[in-house]
Amino acid sequence: MIQFFRQNNFFTALMLIPYTFIIRIAAFFISEGPEPMNSGGILYSVFANAFEEQTVLSIIVINLVIAFTAILVNRVVIVHRLSRIQSLIPGLIYVILVSWMESFLSFTAIHVANFFMMLGILSIFKFSKKTTSGIVVFDCLFYFGIATLFFTPYIVYLPICLLSFVSLNRFKFRDLINGLVGFLLPFFVVWGFVYYFKGEISILSGYNINTEFLNWVTQLRYLNLIPLGIYLLIYLIIFINYRGLVRKKELTVQKKVNILYYLLTFSLVSFFFINEKSLQYFIILALPSAILLGMVAERNKSTVMEEFFHFVTLVSRSKS
Repeated sequence: MIQFFRQNNFFTALMLIPYTFIIRIAAFFISEGPEPMNSGGILYSVFANAFEEQTVLSIIVINLVIAFTAILVNRVVIVHRLSRIQSLIPGLIYVILVSWMESFLSFTAIHVANFFMMLGILSIFKFSKKTTSGIVVFDCLFYFGIATLFFTPYIVYLPICLLSFVSLNRFKFRDLINGLVGFLLPFFVVWGFVYYFKGEISILSGYNINTEFLNWVTQLRYLNLIPLGIYLLIYLIIFINYRGLVRKKELTVQKKVNILYYLLTFSLVSFFFINEKSLQYFIILALPSAILLGMVAERNKSTVMEEFFHFVTLVSRSKS
């Protein structure tokens, strides 16, 4: 199965859509509609209310969102030549990382926010080019603003996003203003709609520090330590292979790989903005992990080991 996605063509890219539905087919039998989330933003509240009584439709929509996010994951690796081997493995790994646990199958804010995060990452990497830098900064922060309106902990990516622009190209004060306007624009638009329709929902709800995070980790049940251990293993593999991912590459590509490592690190910081105890929040780690782990897998020539990992991952779906 994995070898099929080592091809880089339009047809294979589209096959990620049915692959996503196959991997997440259990959602049609166990899901009960959109998950209520205290850390979900106001836009997620709108989506959740719209699909509250339409469980099957919500599953179809979220599967499509995940599939198109996986396609964008592959696009960022291929277009920006982060890997010498141009394949669709990173997108496939993303689908697996957001599907291998039962608690990952529901319609959640993180799945939707990740889609806009990928659009933002694509815009960041475009900034390395000399043209249209101002509009690129605006677009990037606009997508990140929408992502935070779906999932509030993603606001922690704002500073790392600005620092990424500084590292890739000359970042002017005008670019900073463009970026901040782009980030705040979705908030003003949503606030305007809430005010016009006299809604009672605050768009700033959920933006507070969670001081109980460490207590939550220490209170995990033994079964729940499995995903924690798996992600620690993924982190170990990714950081061990850092030198291999940047070796003999252009300076700009090295900077882009470094940005992905920064995003992965800040993904852990976002846990301190989560005011609930649920394993589904491990999905936060999936986006940067999938890109970097996919790049590691592309360098790996062991077909048997890859297929074995793929098989074990699919049959070991844990219950949250």
